[in-house]
Amino acid sequence: MITTDITLTGMKIDWDTADRITTLNLTRYRNDLQDHLDQVNGQYLHPNDEVHNRAMIQAIDFVLKDFSNGN
Repeated sequence: MITTDITLTGMKIDWDTADRITTLNLTRYRNDLQDHLDQVNGQYLHPNDEVHNRAMIQAIDFVLKDFSNGN
């Protein structure tokens, strides 16, 4: 089993676990951004925030696609 050291805590976890944690965090963040856009069709968001959220969702989708191709 290949492990990675998390030096701040001295904890060791395997790469698969680290990837899964990363995937879950990115997915949760992406869903939160999408929920904010969906709540009132983005009306309560400043236009720059709406653009930012949409760009972040696309970027996260790109990263998650790369993660899923490696597993």
